[in-house]
Amino acid sequence: MSDDDIRVFDGSPGPDGSAGGPDPRTVEDELRAAFARHESLAPEAGPLRAAIDRRAVGRRRRRRVAQVAGAALAMLGVLALPTLGRTVGMSPVSEVPAPPLATRPTGPAEPLNFLVLGLDGGDGRSNGHRADTVLMVHVPADRSRLYLVSIPRDLGVEVPEHGFGKLSAAFYLGSHRPGSRPDLAAGAALTERTVTALTGIRFDATATLTYAGLRQLTDAVGGVRVCLPQQVRSYHTARVFPAGCQQLDGAAAQDLLRQRYRLDQGAHDRDRNGQRFAEALLHEVTDPANGLNPVRVAEIVRVLGRNLTLDLDGMTPPELFGTLRTVAAADAVGIGWTYHPDRGPVGQVESLDPAQSRSLFDALQRDTLAEWVDKHPDRVTR
Repeated sequence: MSDDDIRVFDGSPGPDGSAGGPDPRTVEDELRAAFARHESLAPEAGPLRAAIDRRAVGRRRRRRVAQVAGAALAMLGVLALPTLGRTVGMSPVSEVPAPPLATRPTGPAEPLNFLVLGLDGGDGRSNGHRADTVLMVHVPADRSRLYLVSIPRDLGVEVPEHGFGKLSAAFYLGSHRPGSRPDLAAGAALTERTVTALTGIRFDATATLTYAGLRQLTDAVGGVRVCLPQQVRSYHTARVFPAGCQQLDGAAAQDLLRQRYRLDQGAHDRDRNGQRFAEALLHEVTDPANGLNPVRVAEIVRVLGRNLTLDLDGMTPPELFGTLRTVAAADAVGIGWTYHPDRGPVGQVESLDPAQSRSLFDALQRDTLAEWVDKHPDRVTR
């Protein structure tokens, strides 16, 4: 556009003394004429619009990934065992963040229950996945703290539409697809149905994570400090975890959370170590130092995007993250079981004490776990 096509309208009085300069109709006519003279220099509209659309779609996609990862980050912190559960991006994600659930002015907060599954597979591709870790996470209505309730992997249960079997097999039965990759969402869904049938608890969200994802996430937050009541010697490697507090990187965390053969109470002690690790990871995930580090946040998002499957069941990621953030500072309470071996139609399985299990599941439903813990201190993970 030449100098002749540029006019400066500075608001000074016009020749007739009126304010506002030239007649707007004259300005519009001159602009139309200038654009007409230079129309041949404008780029084709089609390719330009397509490029703009591609950029807009990319921004929306990145926004969805960030929102899903934010929810996954919160859930993963809440859990932290060798796995989380459902499928990344399966649930629709709101484009407009909702206010955190804990601060909504719509009435008293409701208690929340999450199911966290830890898979024995390393890369999410084999057909042999079983849920080595089954963890119920309870957030009370008063948002005072988290309660982590482990369910024994070898518990004998009725798997809907599959009959009696071990709880760990429910994931395999749901996800197994001969000749193709397993359907992790289907495996998590069947496991959730199995746990709900056992406990009467309905879950607000379910998450699943593989060992590989757990290892990478631990490294992404800069490692996790875990305190053990007794020494653990790895059955799989030469690594020894001494009694006391220690900093674990991803490889060490994965190794620790796999150990059960040399522990006094086997998988029960492994579940307790998983609860200790879960609490430590939650503190790291919600640490402002990690949240304000863009490189670390980017790595966490990348890891979760590749390894986490998450079903929010209608809850938005901002609601989930806001809720969990309110309880992150308080110490979590881990709840375990007494080992009850039993002989079932599928071999050696475990059973639950009927009276204690019913009282625990009732306390979960009534949101009275604090009172239940006071009455059963021997069931709390130290």
